[in-house]
Amino acid sequence: MSKTADNLMKAAQGEAFARLKYMAFAQRAMEQGHPEVAQLFEEAAGAETIHGINHLLAMGFVKSTKENIDAAASGEQDEIDEMYPRMIEEAKADTELSEEERHKAIKAFETAMMREKAHDAMFQEASKNFVD
Repeated sequence: MSKTADNLMKAAQGEAFARLKYMAFAQRAMEQGHPEVAQLFEEAAGAETIHGINHLLAMGFVKSTKENIDAAASGEQDEIDEMYPRMIEEAKADTELSEEERHKAIKAFETAMMREKAHDAMFQEASKNFVD
């Protein structure tokens, strides 16, 4: 991978994390009765999304619809088969966390893995029925 391609990928990942962070900040601001602050975070999150998409487009990451469906299914399958099971086991064994922290992490991983199964089924069905 060229240095520029590597930088585009790192920038896209940074923008994605910033978007998630700002959306979480917006959610907390709403919970605490500050809709005007939530709106600021949401607007910034929208801009971060556009930045990240531009980086992905610049690196040729976005392909045809069929290729994108298949890539999405493959990514979901990896999360189901490899990533989340490993993370769940590592969280269970993590002695640096309190019992409560460990429980929250495990629950977050298990919940995400359950939803990834639904996403995978959705993409598998879309791929099977795709007509170009």
